[in-house]
Parts: sequence; structure tokens; C-alpha cells
Amino acid sequence: MGTLYLIRHGQASFGAADYDDLSELGRRQARVLGRFMAGAGIRFDACWSGSLRRQRQTAAEMAESYRQAGIAMPRPSENPVLDEYDYETVLRTLIPIILEEDPVFGKAVGDMLSDRRIFQNVFGRVMTRWASGCDRLDALPSWEGFCSRAAAGIQEMLNGCPGGGRVAVFTSGGPIAAMVGRVLGLAPEMAIALSWQLVNASITRFKFSRGRTGLDTFNEKGHLAPPAGEGLVTYR
Repeated sequence: MGTLYLIRHGQASFGAADYDDLSELGRRQARVLGRFMAGAGIRFDACWSGSLRRQRQTAAEMAESYRQAGIAMPRPSENPVLDEYDYETVLRTLIPIILEEDPVFGKAVGDMLSDRRIFQNVFGRVMTRWASGCDRLDALPSWEGFCSRAAAGIQEMLNGCPGGGRVAVFTSGGPIAAMVGRVLGLAPEMAIALSWQLVNASITRFKFSRGRTGLDTFNEKGHLAPPAGEGLVTYR
């Protein structure tokens, strides 16, 4: 039986001109994760990453921790099916629709980029609306379709490892939630809500064998707690 490690990227650069770049804290989170896994003697037989910079940077920082521990880590193969959904397009498309129904929502929208808590409230409302599937818009791919593609892509990677082994996948909250939702048979709104619980540089593990996959652990973050350091647990 093999083990799949779905690793969420470290903290990205929220509020910066380019979000898709690890913050200094995000790089530190990835290095701490690498030291933890290398120290636990976890050696990978295969590694995959999405094409987003923050995902690839997380893999690189973790690989450096492995190198310092004297352990080789396979070079990640890249697959865009592991990329996060285009949340900016979802926000741009659905915020005007929600504003037509609830003009008061505009106050929160105006403050969302200056306050992380307000951003999360706006983000959660919009993404829940998207996941519900009640707005069928040609310009907007569905959450359900995203989940199907992400989960099927991850499963295809596992099917390429018939002997089992340990597989590391560096990705984002959306694909992780998609895989958990598929394995547990969750409703779309429940699956997308799970993605907001995922901590940066967390681990979600699955066991897989002969086409069957089961959830083992969700959102492991103990490696980010003291004595590893203070303030390492972040969600965005």
C-alpha cells in the first residue's frame, strides 16, 4: 500500500502586486516542513507539483531541507491539474451578481483588501455561491468540474505508481479539498469549505492501493507548532 502526501504551499504574498510568490514566512514554513519530514525518515519515490510559482517554490524549499539532511528528494514532475482554481475570475464574476441582490455587501467588498478577516468573509460567501452551482455562467467553470479534473488527475498519478511507495504532491487548497471531497463523497459546498481550513505547508495524507484511495489524515500541522517556531500557522 502506498502513501500520498498532499502538501499545501507555504504562505503566498497576500496583498502584494504578485500573490503567486512565497512570502519569507512561506519559505520558512516550507523549510520547517522539510526538516520535519526528513527527520521522520520519510523518503519519496515520486514528487509532483502544480505549475504555480508558490507550489514550485514550496517544493524547492523543502528539497533544500532534505539536501541539508543528506537525503535525496526526487525532482518534482509538473502538472497544471494541481493548480488552484482561478479565484480572481470567480470573484470578479460573482461579486457584481451578489451586489445586485444585496447592496450592503458592497461595504465588505470595499474593505476586503485591507483586512484579512473581511477578505475571508467575502471570499467565503462568493466561493460558497460558486460551489452551489446556482449561477450557470458560460465564462465561469464550475467548482464541480474543477473538482472532477483535479481529483481525476491526482488519481491518474497514483495509478502510475502500481508498486505503491510514497508520493509527494505540492499543490493548493482547492485540489486537496477536491480529493478529500471525492474520497469522502462530500457535497460541493462542504468540500470547498474544507479548503479554507487548510493551513499553509500542511499535510493531508491518503493511503492507496490498486485503484483504491482512502483518507488517512487531514490538515496535519503539528510540525509548525513550537518548538519549530512562533507564528508559523497561517491560512492565507
